[in-house]
Amino acid sequence: MCDCANQHVVRPLEMDRYACDFLVCKNNTDQILIITTSPFIETDAVVSPGDSVLIHIFNPFQYLGTPSFDIFYDAWDGQEKNISLFSEDKLLLKTWKYVDRNATGRQLFNESYWRLYIKKSERYQEQTYTWIFDIIPEDITPL
Repeated sequence: MCDCANQHVVRPLEMDRYACDFLVCKNNTDQILIITTSPFIETDAVVSPGDSVLIHIFNPFQYLGTPSFDIFYDAWDGQEKNISLFSEDKLLLKTWKYVDRNATGRQLFNESYWRLYIKKSERYQEQTYTWIFDIIPEDITPL
């Protein structure tokens, strides 16, 4: 007969997580930008030249496998996938749409335009995956 009260089940893989950050928009322009229409940003994000804004963070369990860029797409959960940039005086400069991800030109929803950094924690088994999209001057030509 099993003495189940004295057994302790440990599932370490279920506790270990990856940290995934999507830093949209490292502003590599010379003007202040306002990023809007992302479901991950509660209010419009004002991004000064040289700064970045975090548009999504996700911490998946490691037992689910290595994180992929698809986490970014999946997080929109049926919402229209688009992100817009405005100038400081509210002039629309750019709107990137998921449906246009394979169109010509730089597309925010196309993974090939993002940089991926993987950093392993020195103290834990956790790894941090960070994707960065650089906004460049060519991206903000007024519409």
